[in-house]
Amino acid sequence: MFPILFHIGPWPVHSYYLLWTAALSLAVVMTRRRMNRFEGVDDDSARFIITAAFFGMLLGARLGSIADSLPLYTGDPLKLLRFWEGGLSAVPAFLGAGAGGIWASRRRGVPLWIVAESASIPAALAVSIGRWGCFLNGCCTGLPSSLPWAVHFPADPSGLTRHPVQLYYAFGALAIAIVLFRLEPLLPRAREKKKVSGALLWPLFMILYSLLRLALDPLREEYTRTGLQSVRVMLFGICSAGALWLIHSFRSRSGIPSER
Repeated sequence: MFPILFHIGPWPVHSYYLLWTAALSLAVVMTRRRMNRFEGVDDDSARFIITAAFFGMLLGARLGSIADSLPLYTGDPLKLLRFWEGGLSAVPAFLGAGAGGIWASRRRGVPLWIVAESASIPAALAVSIGRWGCFLNGCCTGLPSSLPWAVHFPADPSGLTRHPVQLYYAFGALAIAIVLFRLEPLLPRAREKKKVSGALLWPLFMILYSLLRLALDPLREEYTRTGLQSVRVMLFGICSAGALWLIHSFRSRSGIPSER
């Protein structure tokens, strides 16, 4: 589509790199502000936790891509450094961010559910924006389709159109963000009435994003590859973990002040 948006002098500005950078930057800023404003986490701890989660995300994204396409990296080791060419895997990225966030929150004594709740809406928005980068870059392509909204990619033969699965992901993640945003104002009252304790939005994000991927991944060209099949197993695990976390949040009553 438009893998290179424009040039700054001799340097090309890649759509994939620009949009994912913008998406992740927005998520970092939003998560920090949400931790400060809504959950009362001091700014130093918020910065430390977000930084650890960010680097964990980058590491997880790259390791997931390497596991999926090892021959590409053994044949061209410098590809490891060329992030703008793609090669970032979303589900391992979330797992890496989670591992980094868990470690950092424990180091700073901040309850994990507060960190997770703060990151829920920003994470959904980051996926929604970043997937436009995949679309413009022409990666993560869908199966051939004759639907009215099917898209022709420049690398394909003339007349071949595909599912714009990248945009399905983008609009699906935006819908998840809207659902979480609409639910968020209900949480303080629910906690006061002892209806829910701990995280609610993040477990819902885990469930909804997993279901979105499980529903849409079969429309991708590379669906039968080992990498996406491994991701499918991860998604079932993430969905199950989100459901268990959600049940725990509703069943746990300790630490919530009773209504007077």
